[in-house]
Amino acid sequence: EIANPIIEKFKKYGVEPIGVYLQEMPTRWGSCTPKGKIILNPELIKAPKPCIEYVITHELCHLIERNHTKAFFEIQSKEMPDWKKWKDKLEYLLA
Repeated sequence: EIANPIIEKFKKYGVEPIGVYLQEMPTRWGSCTPKGKIILNPELIKAPKPCIEYVITHELCHLIERNHTKAFFEIQSKEMPDWKKWKDKLEYLLA
């Protein structure tokens, strides 16, 4: 599974999702509930693996930083330095 190694990596921050779920979302690739449930758009399966890893990484960052703060993006960049490339690719796929 793609999510497990990334989830393991985030345990060093003291966070772990309560689960990873699939749910149709017309305008989003993923989301994260305050309780730690990560929800992924099933359409992600059509995207390249690094795009999926990006969305999982992004949602796990929300378990540490709720909002898109400077600290949020610092963690995201630390865990996936090339995340912007994969975000752009996803936005192209969604368009």
